[in-house]
Amino acid sequence: MSTVDPKRDAAASPELSQHARIRAQPVIDWLTDMGMRRSRITTLHDGFIRELINLGVPVARSTLHMPQLHPQLRAVTVLWEAEAGGAMEIPRAHGVEQSSFFMTSPVRLIYEGGPAIRRRLAEPGCPQDFPIIEDLVKEGYSDYTARPLPFSNKQMNTLTLASRREGGFDDLDIATVDACLPAFATVLELRNVYRTARNLLQTYIGPRSSGRVLSGTVKRGEVERINAVIWTCDLRDFTGLSERLPMEDVILLLDDYFEIMAQPIAANGGEILKFIGDAILAIFPIEEQQEGDACRACAAAMQAAQSALEEAMAVQPQRRAENKPEFRCGVALHVGDVMYGNVGAADRLDFTVIGPAVNLVCRIETLNRDLEVPLVYSADFARLWAGKSRSLGFHDLKGVREAKEVFTLADPPLAGPGE
Repeated sequence: MSTVDPKRDAAASPELSQHARIRAQPVIDWLTDMGMRRSRITTLHDGFIRELINLGVPVARSTLHMPQLHPQLRAVTVLWEAEAGGAMEIPRAHGVEQSSFFMTSPVRLIYEGGPAIRRRLAEPGCPQDFPIIEDLVKEGYSDYTARPLPFSNKQMNTLTLASRREGGFDDLDIATVDACLPAFATVLELRNVYRTARNLLQTYIGPRSSGRVLSGTVKRGEVERINAVIWTCDLRDFTGLSERLPMEDVILLLDDYFEIMAQPIAANGGEILKFIGDAILAIFPIEEQQEGDACRACAAAMQAAQSALEEAMAVQPQRRAENKPEFRCGVALHVGDVMYGNVGAADRLDFTVIGPAVNLVCRIETLNRDLEVPLVYSADFARLWAGKSRSLGFHDLKGVREAKEVFTLADPPLAGPGE
């Protein structure tokens, strides 16, 4: 069955095309102006549909379908309905491309390179060959079309329009929409590229660091001194686990462990800077040097550490029941000045923290195993946190000139990593 009737879907006569371009010019001008603004995609979609309506194109419902380069999302759908008064974004998780929802959708055909689709819903005998068509007929829509919306990188997106007007869209309406689509796609691609860059940078280097990069902090050696709580943690006996387990199981184990650690860090205002093998380096920035700010950062880091370690212990019985490898981990905390910014080669940079405070917390973390406690922190941290601590004595640390006193929780103690 053909998905489009070329004789009845936006006839391509020169006269009609010229008329459509003239009619579409106000929308194209509006899109050109929007190209200079950093608006949300929902705002862009909403404004675009309203501009079409201002021309007389009888749109009552519209959707925009865009594949995404995102660790959690395969695509997003933007839904606009006249009754709703605006557009809303609907996330589509990975795996949606195998769902019946997608497989039975007109969007799939366009995504695979198919032509525009048109269904005149009010006409007798109109094919109801997609579930969305059946739904729109029941809801009183008279016309529906899905139009390809390609980006310059060959990504195929889809714009759909539906009308309630008797008779639906006429040929000039469809031609007008098609005349607007290249400009709409250009502005949309700019928005999507920026959002993709922001999402990927946040995923790989964190929200705070990605904001610095996007705002222009990209030169090697461009760093600033900040005061922060520094967090590091790692798995116990990761080398042994790696040797005993298939590599696929090691990756699954790391993902489970990192998720348990990462969630409370983010929830309490921290930022993960990097994953190093089985270790995490994170910071809780002390934004202002006013009385109480350092104490609040230490309290946030301690809350994150306790939540993470408690969750790590809580999941072990379930992992045992599911025949998954159990794991143990330790966390270390310190507070101090660090240099925060770009370090690396001229064409391969790392946005991170460096300095004696980072070295110290990494050395302190090695005491988790030796002292059989899952949480160890420095005297500087203990003083600012102001909670109940128990001294673990002074210890010589590799590369540190003087022995350092370290602490753990006084009451109640967390279970040790060897228990």
